[in-house]
Amino acid sequence: MNDLSPSQFNGHRVVGEPSVRDPQRIPIIRTAKLVFSDAEYPCVLRDISGSALRVKLYGAPVEEGASSFHLEFGDGDRFEVSAIWVRDDQAGLSFAKENDLMALIGEHGPFRKRAIRISVELPSSIKSLGLMIDVHIRDLSHEGAQILSETMFSMDQQVRIQIPRLGEVYAKVRWRQHPSYGLAFVETFRFDQIAAVASDLQALSREWRKEGTPGPRPDDMAA
Repeated sequence: MNDLSPSQFNGHRVVGEPSVRDPQRIPIIRTAKLVFSDAEYPCVLRDISGSALRVKLYGAPVEEGASSFHLEFGDGDRFEVSAIWVRDDQAGLSFAKENDLMALIGEHGPFRKRAIRISVELPSSIKSLGLMIDVHIRDLSHEGAQILSETMFSMDQQVRIQIPRLGEVYAKVRWRQHPSYGLAFVETFRFDQIAAVASDLQALSREWRKEGTPGPRPDDMAA
């Protein structure tokens, strides 16, 4: 049955349940993220068509009828979506505009093969060369993180960064544009490990912003 409603994987239809049908619906497993005005959450696509999709949620605050949020792939492509239904950790979403199905399942955006990164605002610290350095984590994926730091780091410098809910992680500096630095984890996480703590990290980020002491902006630190 070409149906992105819960009955597609329940085996029955709930009376009055909305349904999205498309003859070109295909099963798929592809990582992405849901982008809201104040937070981002990883998700995994399960079924997709040119007009709708089904996703596995990881703590995203999606409610039936919610609109004006976006689905973004690792390659940078972003699409406006709205929620048709939500059940447990599954949700059916509809695209604001009809899309080419093959374009959706491929990677055509500006950042090919890039891991899903969630934006955060987290105070942290790095240990390197016998020093403890205060930094701010700006985004995080299962492969690495972007940080802001007043202290300069060299390319390929080995560091240990403290990440809330994940502990101390060994990493190397892979790119730098002071005061921004990209870290690659020596031992990467699985996508689901990062996804499982994403909700907690976003909650911590919101609390940090509430305190009125968000991380410094790159232009502030470069001054």
